[in-house]
Amino acid sequence: MDDSTKPMLLNLIAFERCLCSTNDSWVTSYVCLLDSLIDDAADVKVLRKAGVLLNGLGRDQNVANLLHEIGTDLVPSSLAYLRAKRMIQHLYDSIKDTALSKLKHWYIKDPFAFISVFGVVSVFLSVVQTYCISLSGAPKANVMIFAFF
Repeated sequence: MDDSTKPMLLNLIAFERCLCSTNDSWVTSYVCLLDSLIDDAADVKVLRKAGVLLNGLGRDQNVANLLHEIGTDLVPSSLAYLRAKRMIQHLYDSIKDTALSKLKHWYIKDPFAFISVFGVVSVFLSVVQTYCISLSGAPKANVMIFAFF
């Protein structure tokens, strides 16, 4: 994305509207897809780091503003990029991926957070082990409690 992106996309959308039916509006649908994916500068940063977008406008917020400005009042084709939309929705709906990404994002950002989460899990497992041993009725001489720290 650079200074020539806005006029180029607007001209392609206008050309597409003049020559094509509404079912074949691929450029319009692409701009709407990008506009739906990008809400703010953080989304642009994620796409930029993944190599999806190249930012030649300077700040990431400029790219988000550009797409919101172009994408206003556009009507995408319902069939365009349907497979990509379904794959994105499937990934978003996946509970396992969502839970793991939230855990990684919130609790394993830095080494200290990772150590504290590991400590909490270790204490929890030690308590569970002690509770299970006390319920089993095993003789006290044969009981071995393993600590994780």
